[in-house]
Amino acid sequence: MTLNEIIEDIHGLEKELNRLESRYGLLSADFYHLYKAGELDQSRDFIEWVGYYEAKLQRETRYREKMYDHLRDLRQRSGISALHLSPETVSVGVS
Repeated sequence: MTLNEIIEDIHGLEKELNRLESRYGLLSADFYHLYKAGELDQSRDFIEWVGYYEAKLQRETRYREKMYDHLRDLRQRSGISALHLSPETVSVGVS
């Protein structure tokens, strides 16, 4: 999975989360806390919401791991010079 694919996935998940946040008037982090504390019921929307939120958290973790690796490589190549980011550097494949 490339960094671009991870970013696109995060944006798609955010779209679904935004829809649910607007519907219920609650940000996902607050909803998730209430849900995990057992303060909310097990409705279909809520089960979906948990899935989207946990998937987003996982993708963000994966993004940070891969981006840090990528930036480390860029720093090694640039030496003391400024880092050079270009569109093709973001498309680097990651496993």
